[in-house]
Amino acid sequence: MDQSCSVRSQEERWGSAVFMPSKRKRSELNNMSMNGATEDGQNGAGALFSFQTPARKHSGFVRIDGQKGVYYSENWKPNGSTLYLPVSGSVLANMDKYDQISFEQGCFGLGDETGRFQQKAQGQTIHCWRYSKMDRKLVITLSYFFTNFQVFQEVLDFFDCL
Repeated sequence: MDQSCSVRSQEERWGSAVFMPSKRKRSELNNMSMNGATEDGQNGAGALFSFQTPARKHSGFVRIDGQKGVYYSENWKPNGSTLYLPVSGSVLANMDKYDQISFEQGCFGLGDETGRFQQKAQGQTIHCWRYSKMDRKLVITLSYFFTNFQVFQEVLDFFDCL
């Protein structure tokens, strides 16, 4: 019987020179810098492995500035018939509470603060989806429309950091 998935030792797979770092006590790990050296200057196993931490820790909140051509809708409709209302002031949108985020480009209707149609405009949208237990599917619960591409790009940069 031919066994194609035979079990081999580490030495057979990687050669005879296999280095496994010794275990460290928690106190040693707490005193270790990012390059693997401890406070007393000794190099540990961390010198063999590169440790990288993110430049900054991101929360799920993204800042959306309403003064720069940003609109929103909580009543999304298909076929470009959604009426987007202006975002007033700056908003911190919690993107962690959504199950899915999608993007779209197109021509959409803009309204004023009272909800009256003003004009159609070309731009990009970010759709925030949540699962509806009643409908048993994902639905768009909030949508942001950007007429200024630079502001849209700033929000997209936030998603790259997650």
